[in-house]
Amino acid sequence: MSSTPKKKNNHFVPKSYLKRFCSGSDRQIGLYNLKSGRTVAAAPIKSQCSRDYFYTKNPVFEDSFAKIETQQKKLLDEIIASHSVPARGSTDRSSLSFGLMFQAGRTATTVANEDHLTNQFGKAILEHHLTKEGRTDLLEHLPELEITMPDAVMDAVTQHFAMYPLIDDLDSTLLLNNTNEDFLTSDHPVARCNSLPPAHGSGRRIGFASRGLIIIYPISPRALLLFSDSEAYKVERNSTGVVNLNSRRDVIELNLAQCGSAYENLYFASPARVQATLEAFRKRSDDVRPARPALTETPLGRGVLLEMQPHVRRLSMPKLLKIRHAARIGKYTLGDGLVRDPMRVQVVRAECDRLNKLREEATERAERERSG
Repeated sequence: MSSTPKKKNNHFVPKSYLKRFCSGSDRQIGLYNLKSGRTVAAAPIKSQCSRDYFYTKNPVFEDSFAKIETQQKKLLDEIIASHSVPARGSTDRSSLSFGLMFQAGRTATTVANEDHLTNQFGKAILEHHLTKEGRTDLLEHLPELEITMPDAVMDAVTQHFAMYPLIDDLDSTLLLNNTNEDFLTSDHPVARCNSLPPAHGSGRRIGFASRGLIIIYPISPRALLLFSDSEAYKVERNSTGVVNLNSRRDVIELNLAQCGSAYENLYFASPARVQATLEAFRKRSDDVRPARPALTETPLGRGVLLEMQPHVRRLSMPKLLKIRHAARIGKYTLGDGLVRDPMRVQVVRAECDRLNKLREEATERAERERSG
């Protein structure tokens, strides 16, 4: 008699995090569904941001992830209680960066983005191959084909684990909300933006090493962590890294970043205290959530260059955030208009290559064991 594997229901946003935005009791949360526009005042937390065997059927991964979640909960509790953020270079700051990257890499949004890239590039390459081979019979069926990436979520998690040093150089600020509009969160709570001018040489990218990057991570209806490029922006905060936010407009703009990054749902403690945000989203939904980017093909010599330019959300600048002179003229102490710290990128890339090699070797070893 076989037993059912444990850890069937995998949460890609921890219940401990969602409880920070609980509504009524720590088992319920307010929900806004992006597709239907429906608001639920008290949805069950246990069924949010979860799928059966989202990672794998091996419970060891879920157990390991639970340990990381426990460490992050403790760290976020300390940040809120102390009204201070970990100093750059400290052990707690590295732990915070690690947890942030883990959360960014483990969601349904990340998997959907990976599958979109795989499908678009895979079908384009296949189309060129079939055209070259004269297989017009197969080309007719290409629009019906969907190419996905196997183990996309575990690949993404592994890559994000290795990349966490890329954001250790960002300034961290704790925003305390003193307005009557709450911070809300989503099923992809690590939102990335870039507020550099459109004409800036960076092209306003949102890669984790990009110049001008801003990361927004709400940790309660009254508190939000903001990470920003220290050479591109100046944040007016106190000695412990805290800013008291008194502008309702600023809260709404920060919330709209969550609306842009969410997969299906927004979450909040009280529908009444996010009404202004939801109204703003309904009016600006096309700008906040544009269609997925399309693949472009440019002839290049004897081949074709395939490109996909991601949409970059530009955060309307809160009063606390100002663009530095270095960013206006494009001259930086470290890095350039594209990358904040090229040496840091090289180190991380080498680590990613090492992990990929280990994974390939483990896969080959497992295949040999199965066949022999």
